[in-house]
Amino acid sequence: MRRHFLPDVARLERFCDREDQNGPALLITNEAPLWRPRQRRAPTRDEEFRIHHGRELSGTLLWAGGSFPDNTRVLRGTYMLAWRPYTRLEGPSSEFRCVAVFTTPNPAEPQPPHKA
Repeated sequence: MRRHFLPDVARLERFCDREDQNGPALLITNEAPLWRPRQRRAPTRDEEFRIHHGRELSGTLLWAGGSFPDNTRVLRGTYMLAWRPYTRLEGPSSEFRCVAVFTTPNPAEPQPPHKA
């Protein structure tokens, strides 16, 4: 799931190039490992694609250290992930949480001052 969520964020950044556009990427899930930090210490193939609460996403994200270049994602913005409760149902895996990433247009490049 995280391998598909981050490309959505990168895609929204490309769509929101204009000054008057922005876009949210929203994920709602009952998969607790997505919002909890990983407990194991050994790195995993999806290490840079982790989306747990409190994670800051930015820059170039490599899947398996870059051994799958088609999965590489480059984020222009910086996003702090804050998972929030969404709903609770009856039964196992009943807690749902959501995270929203709000992409914003990139600021325009500063223009050099005009000479008089």
